[in-house]
Amino acid sequence: MRKRFISVPVKLLVLVMGALLLLTTIFSYLSLSRLNQEFTQYQSDTLRKGQAQFSVQNNVLRQKILTWLESFSDIVRLKEQANFDVLAQEFAAQFDTLQMNQNVENVWLVSASNEELYLSNAIPKFVQLSIENVLRHQQPEHTLYCEGQCVQLITIPVLNGKGDMAVVAMTVSLVDMIFYINQALDNELAVVSFSRVDKLVSTTINEEAIILADARFISSTNTQLVSELFMSNQEIVNSEMINSQGIKATANDSSYLINLIPIANTRDDFYYLALIDDATIFTDKYQQNRWQFLIFTLVVLIALVIVVHFVASPFTRRLLVLSDVLPLLAKKEFDRFRQTDLQRNGKYIDELDILANAATELSFELEQLNIEIEQKTKELESIAMYDLLTGLPNRNMLNYQLRKAFFNVSRSDGQIAVLFLDLDDFKKVNDSHGHTDGDKLLIQAANRLRSSIRRVDMACRFGGDEFVVVLGHIDNENDAVLVAEEILEAFKEPIKIQNSLFYVSTSIGIAFASEKMTKSEDLISCADIAMYEAKDDGGAKYHIYHEEMYKKVALRVMMESEVRQALAKNQFSLSLQPQLDAKTKKLYGFEALLRWQHPERGMVSPEDFIPLLENSQHMVELGYWVIRRCFELCQTFIDKGLTDVRIAINLSAGQFADPHLTPYLTDLLTEFSLEASHFELELTEQTLVKNIDSAIEMMNGLRDVGFSFAIDDFGTGYSSLAYLKKMPVDVIKIDKSFVFGMLENRADYQIIMSTIAMVKNLGLQVIAEGVETSAQLRSLTENDCDIIQGYYFSKPIPETKLMEFIDTKIVNGYWKVSAL
Repeated sequence: MRKRFISVPVKLLVLVMGALLLLTTIFSYLSLSRLNQEFTQYQSDTLRKGQAQFSVQNNVLRQKILTWLESFSDIVRLKEQANFDVLAQEFAAQFDTLQMNQNVENVWLVSASNEELYLSNAIPKFVQLSIENVLRHQQPEHTLYCEGQCVQLITIPVLNGKGDMAVVAMTVSLVDMIFYINQALDNELAVVSFSRVDKLVSTTINEEAIILADARFISSTNTQLVSELFMSNQEIVNSEMINSQGIKATANDSSYLINLIPIANTRDDFYYLALIDDATIFTDKYQQNRWQFLIFTLVVLIALVIVVHFVASPFTRRLLVLSDVLPLLAKKEFDRFRQTDLQRNGKYIDELDILANAATELSFELEQLNIEIEQKTKELESIAMYDLLTGLPNRNMLNYQLRKAFFNVSRSDGQIAVLFLDLDDFKKVNDSHGHTDGDKLLIQAANRLRSSIRRVDMACRFGGDEFVVVLGHIDNENDAVLVAEEILEAFKEPIKIQNSLFYVSTSIGIAFASEKMTKSEDLISCADIAMYEAKDDGGAKYHIYHEEMYKKVALRVMMESEVRQALAKNQFSLSLQPQLDAKTKKLYGFEALLRWQHPERGMVSPEDFIPLLENSQHMVELGYWVIRRCFELCQTFIDKGLTDVRIAINLSAGQFADPHLTPYLTDLLTEFSLEASHFELELTEQTLVKNIDSAIEMMNGLRDVGFSFAIDDFGTGYSSLAYLKKMPVDVIKIDKSFVFGMLENRADYQIIMSTIAMVKNLGLQVIAEGVETSAQLRSLTENDCDIIQGYYFSKPIPETKLMEFIDTKIVNGYWKVSAL
């Protein structure tokens, strides 16, 4: 639908005229509202003053009576009297004076035992209740009571010379109080009462409702005026209106405001003190102000209409010009926009001149911003696709190029290969030299990687110390192997960072795109799996991905899940193989061996699951279970009388590197009240040489607690002699692979004999594992081997049968039957 154009001056004129009509319409309402607000405030102030005066005069009246009574008690020397007879006689003598001077209507004197000592009249029920309250609480009481008329009841306890108590009760007229309030406020006053209006009169009023015309006047300062104001008003009012608004009334063309102050309530009546204020001047003044304001507003609005018409027209013309050229900024036609003359020729400037200048400056800013955006867009495209540290393409570029390579290979006979690289032991560089040197090393590694590949290939930084090389144009798998070998050769040379040389190798996984692969992520994942195989194989080499690797990873994941379930379901147990002194056949101890009774696969060999879980967190958790179980078994041995037996506990590499190991062991010693000398911690050479410095530090800490250490599978690792003297080791265990062939293979025999001699020279003990024949035992014993362990004496014994084995085979700590 086509919109009609209406100029701004016309709109302003319509708006002003509409505002004028609206103002004249609502002015009366606003004026009346303002009058009501101020009148309400006036009523509130008047009511507050009346309540304050009523409270003050009430207190004055009460204090006056109290002062008189104290003086009267002193005059009759009540504190010197043994009873209240004199006080009663004096009350009878002074009663007429009290009525004339103090407006006292009645006086009663009652003893603490309710004996009536003096009565000016019979005691009403409300007076009797007040006397009982005073006797109960032993303190004065005062209240305003209305029943036909209103009086101030003052009840006071008094004491004689013996300390006996009596109560004086007086009712005082309110005539003087009303007179003084009238003098203070200059208002007419009246004490009025109303009967309660039944709830059935109206459903819109509450229970405390009154009809003004039904007022009964108890006392008044102007009876005629009060009668006219109340009798002529048939309105029904409730307590909310009485308290918040007051009552407006008119009489003889004058306006009055009636405020009712509640002073007492009975079951049938309400009693109020009525404050009547002449508000005629107040209302006339606001009526006059309303008309003056209305006339003034009308004149101003007419003048405003004229001014708007003559002022707004030039503005709207200039706004139309500016609105016509502003779209040029959106079209980036900045020069054309600035050619339009938006300025007005004149001595003074106005808001539109400022707007025109701002629009011109905006055009320059937008033009500059447009240039910067184009530059930043190019930079962001580079940042999004390239690594800021090394300058190599990042993951985004890698995924893009791989998708592109997948598309191209489907149209040709070429092949795609991905090399996944990870720097070996790069974390040690960050830990020992800081992240700054680590970043510099990554830059140098990226440069070597870049120089080791062909121009058609692409090297990317995958994250951290991981890199990916994409070979998108190879004819066979050997091309990828050649690239991997060239990269490995490049990393054999040390990397120099300032004055430090770093020997950093890399492990490479190679994966080739198969026909089944449709996603680049799958190809990278396969190369990643192959890279971890290369790391597990010692690092500094490459491995090519094959299906068995994926099965191995899947098996590891499945095994980790089953180990957690096995721990929760108590499927693990220990078997212990005895270790005996080779010469005396004394029981030296037991080696704790882990067993897994799978509910479906039966007994799972440790060789099947421990290598898969060696570096996982599950192995650490399982290791802590084994340690605790060994402590429980040690406690059983001691209870059995085997106090000189130790248990050998195998620690995995992950377990030994865990910072919680030492506090865990010390807590168990405290919990079971055991000595650390009952336990021997077994470590493999591979565990120790990974980080020899931290290993020595950990061993020294545990050695101080009392634990001993054994090196397991000694001779199967490397660098044995280099670190053996540095470590706090107590026992060397000769691997069973040497023992099996020691009598048939002279080389194995020489290795064992040389090892025993070397270890004995170092002051350490030797344990031979895998002893199965008497000939092996005899040869080892003759060559001074200390401890024997193997099937010749016993297979590993399940913990459930361990006590039976000890009872059968061990007597006083020695083997029952001679092995020879």
